[in-house]
Amino acid sequence: MQTKKYIVPIVLAASLTLSACGTKDNGSGKAKESTIAEGSKEMKQTLTDLKSQLKANDADKVKESGEQLEKSWETFEDGVKEKDADLYEKVETPLHTIEAGAKSKPLDAKTLTNAADELNNVLSKVEKLK
Repeated sequence: MQTKKYIVPIVLAASLTLSACGTKDNGSGKAKESTIAEGSKEMKQTLTDLKSQLKANDADKVKESGEQLEKSWETFEDGVKEKDADLYEKVETPLHTIEAGAKSKPLDAKTLTNAADELNNVLSKVEKLK
């Protein structure tokens, strides 16, 4: 009989916990959204750093730069997708190559450099989106 009086608080606590799982953090925990031009410039700077790190064969820094590229892209990719879906796809292809290649050891500098150059060219076009 006493277990029945604990059921309501347990169900209430569980429902509150589960309802919190679906909320978005719009506070300081979420990266701020960038304009397309700002985001493109930030990514291009990261690509410049990445190429220097590749020349130095610094695998750890290359991995960090690959992760930073993805974080930067997430802040404005929806805007690019809305304005030009084809250009969006042209960013995604070399970006995924860089992400995967930056995690592999040993680094394939040639592939990563080619992907960085391709992404840099596409970002020049993305930067001009209005």
